[in-house]
Amino acid sequence: MQLDEKVLGVVLGFMVLANRLVAMLVTPLFEKYGLDKFWLMYIAWVLAGVFVAFTGVNLFEMFIPDPLTGKILTAIVAGGGANLLHDLTDKPSPQG
Repeated sequence: MQLDEKVLGVVLGFMVLANRLVAMLVTPLFEKYGLDKFWLMYIAWVLAGVFVAFTGVNLFEMFIPDPLTGKILTAIVAGGGANLLHDLTDKPSPQG
């Protein structure tokens, strides 16, 4: 068994899209109002869940027979990946 490259590409696109939406629309509001940025991760997961629900993408279709479980896991991967992208791209480099 192997992963479908098209589905993987869509999930990677969801990662980037969720990351950019959170970084451009949500993070500035959190900074303006001094809110705890811990919650940004959950917002990315919800956004990824919405994308998965609208498209029906299931990254785990070949491995997990239950479609709902596969879609939930796909949303977790896409939302968590957005958080990973944020960690890799948006943190300032340390001054040394």
